[in-house]
Amino acid sequence: MAFLHPWACVLVSCISVSLVGEFNLSDLYPPLWNESPGQFSDYRVENGKHIIDPWVYPERMGMYKILVNKTASYFEKFAPDNEQNILWGLPLQHGWQYTTGRLVDPSGRTDCGYETGDHLCISVDSWWADMNYFLSALPFLGAVDSGIMGISSDQVTLSPPPKDQTKFCLDVSSCQSSFPQTMSKWNTFYKHLQLTSSSFDDLLKYLWDAHTSSLKDVYKVFEDRLEYYSEPEADFGRDWCVALDYLATSRFPTTFIRVSEFQKALPPRVLVSGDKAPFISNFTALQNTVLLGLNLLHKVDSATGFLLHVSYAFTGSGISNVAVNLKEASWDHKKCLGSAGRGAGRKAHPDTDHKPGNLGTGRNGIRRRIHSLVLLIISVIWTWQELKTNPFIHGILLQITWKSS
Repeated sequence: MAFLHPWACVLVSCISVSLVGEFNLSDLYPPLWNESPGQFSDYRVENGKHIIDPWVYPERMGMYKILVNKTASYFEKFAPDNEQNILWGLPLQHGWQYTTGRLVDPSGRTDCGYETGDHLCISVDSWWADMNYFLSALPFLGAVDSGIMGISSDQVTLSPPPKDQTKFCLDVSSCQSSFPQTMSKWNTFYKHLQLTSSSFDDLLKYLWDAHTSSLKDVYKVFEDRLEYYSEPEADFGRDWCVALDYLATSRFPTTFIRVSEFQKALPPRVLVSGDKAPFISNFTALQNTVLLGLNLLHKVDSATGFLLHVSYAFTGSGISNVAVNLKEASWDHKKCLGSAGRGAGRKAHPDTDHKPGNLGTGRNGIRRRIHSLVLLIISVIWTWQELKTNPFIHGILLQITWKSS
């Protein structure tokens, strides 16, 4: 039987400050949220089907808006005003992509997405837009298929992009055919969402299972899109892919306020040649720190293949503690990165590679000790920044642990 033994512990406390009354939730809505469709009747209808064009920003955002509205009643038991709806992470992330210019045509061949051109256009050549497509289409159509949206599966279809149409599924049937396992995971999430016995942590588990599966399915398909970007931006895209696996393993709570606060740490624009964290002059100290941390995490992760696992404990006003431990990845996120993951295909060495309860000896043992130190440093930095930017946290107990037999 395995036990968790503390390797290092940092205790940080702060005075609880209520967020109630500090701002209106509507101030944090994604761009054009109020202008986006909020019900199926807001979309055009042809031959009895609602036609949604996910390559127009308000129409894709409308898919999220309907999804968040239709699932609101299931999250009432956790908090009022739909704030604890863990599907908020999807539209908020899409809004960040729009605001930071990551949905425009990175090749520059068209004016899609640019302020001087079709500013509401979402470019099919955008890596961010293509990856996000499957985090809009699959959860949305999965919800339709589950019956939670109130319409039948054959009553909605998505418009294809101007090119590469065969890379995208457009309705419930084609998405089930192309991505059966992922659609099944979204169905599982919605099934548990409708169970009154499901806990908040249960729902996070099923949501993140479906989320990571959605990206893992298509990363290799759109990897060539990264060639349109500067090296720093392409690297950030790969770093973000790895970081999402950590967020999934930690069951990061993708609620409205949590994601809104978290996104303040992300790059506020597309990275260009010459951008090097932590020395980007027009980024905040937090944005520089997190960008550097994500890159460092990716590099160390690629060398070791282990995950930093974070578990959250909640109180009425926020997170009360965070326990962090290092463990083997629950799914191979290097499949998501393809050739970008270093050390792919290397055979395990029976004497020097990691075993439960043993850091190993020789080069790999030293590497893992360096890995643990890096993770500790990053964790302390993120914890400190979290405390400074999120006053509703009572305190954080940060515990780095090793699994032993």
